[in-house]
Amino acid sequence: MKIVCILSPYYDYLTASLMEGLQELGHEIIASENSNYAARSSNGKILKEAEHADLIVVCSNKGVRTGLVDYMDNPNKVFVDGSDSQAFKVYPYAKFRAVFKRELNKCWNNKNADPVYPLPFAAEKRYFDHPRLQRDIKASFAANLNNNTMRYSIYQRLLNRDDAAIFCGSTGECAYIRSQSRGWPIKTPKYQDILYRSRIAVNVVGAGYDCARYWEIPAAGTLLLTQELDITIPHPFTSGTNCMVFKTPDEFDEKLDLLLSDPALVETIAAAGHEHLVRYHTTKERAAYFLAMVAENSGDNRFCESFYREKPRFHGLKRVFGFMK
Repeated sequence: MKIVCILSPYYDYLTASLMEGLQELGHEIIASENSNYAARSSNGKILKEAEHADLIVVCSNKGVRTGLVDYMDNPNKVFVDGSDSQAFKVYPYAKFRAVFKRELNKCWNNKNADPVYPLPFAAEKRYFDHPRLQRDIKASFAANLNNNTMRYSIYQRLLNRDDAAIFCGSTGECAYIRSQSRGWPIKTPKYQDILYRSRIAVNVVGAGYDCARYWEIPAAGTLLLTQELDITIPHPFTSGTNCMVFKTPDEFDEKLDLLLSDPALVETIAAAGHEHLVRYHTTKERAAYFLAMVAENSGDNRFCESFYREKPRFHGLKRVFGFMK
């Protein structure tokens, strides 16, 4: 397939997952930016290719030049909302055949039966690119503690155990830079070492429920001990089988005590988690799911009408300046 992608010039976990997966499946990507594993094409080429492209993918988040969409008559457009918010952040001045939502709440009521599908992050290939290490850390929790009060609660409970074989805190590394037009992830070797040395690793939600850590942990073959996520995930993990889930800090203590007392159980669940992730949640598998959902709706002449708005009068002038920029 030939796919035109309007994406952010900044590294974005969901966009990166999708771009990497689509290219691994062998599809041709014509992208608006040199970022997220894609190479930038000129505006002229993008608009020319969009006329006959099999699919036009418009992504969300900072710096996406959505104005380009206004020049595209091809109706085969879909929107990918990768924002942290559970509220929809869909570009309103184009009709999309489908909307894909990272933070799709489990209880969201699709009153208008719009073609809306969940699309969480996935395990990028770089998550697997690390040497296997001796697992000398019982449990680890490496995270920014400032964007969710639950994170600090879990951090303090781990700290109170006063166990030198438990790591909790920050490595001081940054996985990406938002302050610059940097479209690629940054290596975090300290964090990766800790993750691959851990038997158990903890995930607590950040700004959004979906978090890279949720996918990095099972990719490393480590047991995923995670706060319950209130979003829809295709082919979800199952607590007690291929991950362990907690809802409250007290339940976290109970689950961690259980796991620390049974190393054989930890190995079994960790292995099952890694197998489940490889089967359903690599970027290649995520892209295959994405295209399957697009194809499911391609035979109908349906659009996500709930998000569409008529263009305001000033929009025509605004889009001209945006295109020139």
